[in-house]
Amino acid sequence: MNIFRREFKFGLKPFFFWTFGLFALIFAGVVKSTGVLSDGAFMTELIGKFPRIVAAVMGMANIDISQFDGFYAILMLYVSILTAVYATHPGRNAVSRESVDRTYEFLFTKPRSRSFILGRKLLAALLFLTVFAALNLLFSSLAVRQIDLQGDYSGLFLRFSIALWFIGIVFFSLSAMLSASFTSAEHGARAGNLAVLGAYALAVVYDLLEHPGALRLLTPFRYFLNTELIDSVVQPLYIGLCLLLTAAFFAVAFYRFERRDLGAL
Repeated sequence: MNIFRREFKFGLKPFFFWTFGLFALIFAGVVKSTGVLSDGAFMTELIGKFPRIVAAVMGMANIDISQFDGFYAILMLYVSILTAVYATHPGRNAVSRESVDRTYEFLFTKPRSRSFILGRKLLAALLFLTVFAALNLLFSSLAVRQIDLQGDYSGLFLRFSIALWFIGIVFFSLSAMLSASFTSAEHGARAGNLAVLGAYALAVVYDLLEHPGALRLLTPFRYFLNTELIDSVVQPLYIGLCLLLTAAFFAVAFYRFERRDLGAL
């Protein structure tokens, strides 16, 4: 039995569902940009009148919406939330699907270790997440062609897509760790969703503060700032932090999974 192929087959349907959501969000957002950019000065003035907390929640703090790159950065905030929520699902399913479906006896009585099986399942899920981030680049490029926008934004799209992947793998590995740590699959799924919500709340607080300091370290949604990505700046510190957190979360996930009661719900 090819575990990777089996997990890939299970992940196809939800992947297409989430991909359709990504497609709709990007195309609708980019098309909407034509109306916003046509009266950019008015929109900038209007947003300036918003209470700062409203602008922060909507991802519009410290962004010039009169330019396409600024508008696209706001759109990518919502795409990053979509990516984070999606990433928690394959991470959770890789750990808990057999317990929920009551098929763990079929899979885990095979002559393979638990770590080997979990590793193949996570690898298949990581492939979906990688393709998901790559599709953001593709959909963004195609959407811009539809509105005949002047200028080359391929570098901008690439930087944001790479940032999405790094954000995604943090929540992906975190979800796997939480699912392996809870005896109840439902509690693990709830913890993963709460982690995304908590990280976004911290991102809003970060935007509200004049000097947020080390708060940036606590939320993956601010590891790659919009202003930095627009200016072609990517901080190696936060790339390294993403990889470090991912490795740590996976290590705990494998450790806990080896000792987990697979029949527990």
